[in-house]
Amino acid sequence: MEEDDDMTDVLIPRSTQRGRDCGETALPARDAVPARPRLSFLDPSSMVPTYVGIVVVAVGFALIAIGWAKVAALTNVALQLPYLVSAGITGLALVMCGLIIVNVAAKRQDAAERARQMQQLTGVLAELKDALGSTGEDGE
Repeated sequence: MEEDDDMTDVLIPRSTQRGRDCGETALPARDAVPARPRLSFLDPSSMVPTYVGIVVVAVGFALIAIGWAKVAALTNVALQLPYLVSAGITGLALVMCGLIIVNVAAKRQDAAERARQMQQLTGVLAELKDALGSTGEDGE
């Protein structure tokens, strides 16, 4: 019995054990529904990150177009490089970042919708269990 007590000390702190020994009840578990963020645009189902990503992609393409317009007018490669580096590569990086933002936002929206559907399904199954449980007791 002594060995089991030592193992419990590792897994469960003594203060928790004492609380249960004295007959104290454990704290109620938090609701299964997570709290909504304070800022609504941080909510996983929000469309704001998608729009931000689209704007970042549009700015990136605009930078690429500006760089291309400046480079097209020049024949000297040494004069083209600053436009290529400052507008072209920056525009390409913004397009990539914007696409990543849109992709992550879409995945978060899908996960939020899936979580909502699972919560709804859990509720329906709980109601069905209650209904079948009460029907079985009445028939006996």
